[in-house]
Amino acid sequence: MRQWLTAVAAVGFVAAGCGASAAAEGDTPQIQIEYGEPTGNDAAIAAAHDVLVNYKALEELRQFLAPLKLPTDLNIHAAQCGAMRHPYDTSSKTVTICYEQIARILDVISQQTDADSDKKHNVAVGAIVETLLHESAYGLFDLYDVPIWGRAEDAADRLAALVMTQFGTRAALVTVSGAAQYLFWSAHSLQMKDFASAQSPEAQRFYDFLCVATGADPIDFEEIAKENLPPLRLGYCFGNLFGTKTEYDEIRRAFDLRIMPFVDPDALVRARATNW
Repeated sequence: MRQWLTAVAAVGFVAAGCGASAAAEGDTPQIQIEYGEPTGNDAAIAAAHDVLVNYKALEELRQFLAPLKLPTDLNIHAAQCGAMRHPYDTSSKTVTICYEQIARILDVISQQTDADSDKKHNVAVGAIVETLLHESAYGLFDLYDVPIWGRAEDAADRLAALVMTQFGTRAALVTVSGAAQYLFWSAHSLQMKDFASAQSPEAQRFYDFLCVATGADPIDFEEIAKENLPPLRLGYCFGNLFGTKTEYDEIRRAFDLRIMPFVDPDALVRARATNW
């Protein structure tokens, strides 16, 4: 099991998720990162810690966020939380990536005995990248005072999906499709009490991810969208229903209004030139 987890991470962060070169210490002094040491003897938690540390997940996330001009420091910690999620801390400006969530991703994927190793690798990439971006979104909402209509969990999902579509065609296909596939697999393990969560059911998140990706790149995502999305929803994804804008267009407009003014244009050019 540990060997398979290591293989997943190797393919994941190097090939598609967060870039091939680690950010040097101090490249982005406004983003402070830390890996907490697991406690106890839980092998799954230890494996999740090793995946993030060995492939410098937080260092790569920091590099990807480098074009943002933050009003204050943002702390991104990986830690054993005792739960699947840990709320963003507004007082200390701390985003927490829980090892329990990474362990769940790897566990759900390992149970898919009908999937080949390449597909499992790609799903792990997408799901882990989505988790990093989703949790970081809460920090950006706070630091930039972004107004949220509806549930913050849904807004974080949409921002993560939007960012993932900007990786370039190949990486976007791997990360978005992988994240969507993980949500599809994970949805089958839900119990009734999970529908009381502040987060949308994972089956619904599956459709949302595909819809955002289709609006961003209707050519490359057309096949997977038509295979999985019902006709009525496709109209909102492709933007041809009653002359409406796509769901991607709506998210992109909000991003351009509230976050793009804080992006360093020179750093953005360098980031886009990176082979993510």
